Amino acid sequence: MATEVVMPKLGLTMETGMIGAWLVEEGDQVEKGQPLLEVVTDKVSMVVEAQAGGILRQVLAPAGEEEIPVSTPIAIIAGAEEDISALQGAGSSAPASEIAEASTAPEQSSAIQAPATVASANGRKPHRASPKARRIAAERGIDMLQLQGSGPGGRIVSADVETYADQGKRGGAVVEPAPVTASDTEFIELTRAQQVTGQRLTASYQSVPHIHISMHVSAVWLQQFRQGYALEGKQVSYNDLIVKATGRSLVNFPRLNSTLQDGRIQQFDQVNIGIAADTPKGLLVPVIKHVSDKSIEAIAEDSVRLVDCARRGEIQPDDLSGGTFTISNLGMFGVSQFTAIINPPQVAILAVGGIENRVVGLENNAFAVRPHLTLTLAADHRVVDGALAARFLQYLRQTLETPGMLA
Repeated sequence: MATEVVMPKLGLTMETGMIGAWLVEEGDQVEKGQPLLEVVTDKVSMVVEAQAGGILRQVLAPAGEEEIPVSTPIAIIAGAEEDISALQGAGSSAPASEIAEASTAPEQSSAIQAPATVASANGRKPHRASPKARRIAAERGIDMLQLQGSGPGGRIVSADVETYADQGKRGGAVVEPAPVTASDTEFIELTRAQQVTGQRLTASYQSVPHIHISMHVSAVWLQQFRQGYALEGKQVSYNDLIVKATGRSLVNFPRLNSTLQDGRIQQFDQVNIGIAADTPKGLLVPVIKHVSDKSIEAIAEDSVRLVDCARRGEIQPDDLSGGTFTISNLGMFGVSQFTAIINPPQVAILAVGGIENRVVGLENNAFAVRPHLTLTLAADHRVVDGALAARFLQYLRQTLETPGMLA
């Protein structure tokens, strides 16, 4: 039975998605559960499996061209002889019989294609290639303009260069080594998630009047708390303790746990804290839900799970949604203090520096060395004034420095 593949809804808030790459070619056999395509949303990219077996008879939506609403048909899976005319749209491509015939036609050597033809056919700059492909081409004196990429979005990969070189050995056209010029630079395209993140943060920085306030905090009890959990065999980070303290503080200062919409402030009862995470695909902000209701151990478990999933590329869209406040911690990189850009539509973000030993004054003009860290709050000045921001930081500092409040 013919099956219509539709743009899946990968999260509660997802409305559109873009096809990053088709993992199966038209005319190929598909097994149920086999990876079929990669879908890119404004937050994450995910591999989608085939929901039925058969032949990928027709791709209705090419990769990387436009945003597609959820539930929109994007492909057809059916038997080899099955009639799929009822599922084909008016603007669909050639029938499956023509696709099969084209797939068995003799492959033309890319050596006879002119550079302009390659660029025009792919709709991209002809030098878009992987670093390995570029290195191999330079070593063998192959002109990249003569190559046609088989990678995602027409990207030239090392296999394309190897294939072209083999064709040349069998009698293909010989291309003189191209001189290296200043224009032979590699362009790395931003992922869809990186593009959206950049657009949102740019709009935030340009349109939101940021106010920044910093405060030094003693880390004596933070260290002792973490050591105590370690002795019990529990993995708790400094950031987990800061998340817990911040959640408690936001309950007492709900103005910072809000959003500004149409001139009105919407305060949230639920505290959901996003934790900025560095991943191979760039910055992602997984969200720990119901922070104020969770223990430190539960927060630590959620944090490890979410960050690991984000770094492996397995994070779910719902785990990136619903944040009401964000914490960005660069202390593990040796950063003492920094400012962060508010993550819209939130109204505040907390930047956490590293724990450092600092000289502090004691009674009777004595001095001592104690561990401290610096917290810097960035807030939307339309919603949070300087005095409110300072009181919030004071309460947060008191929570971090008082064992009874942090436990």
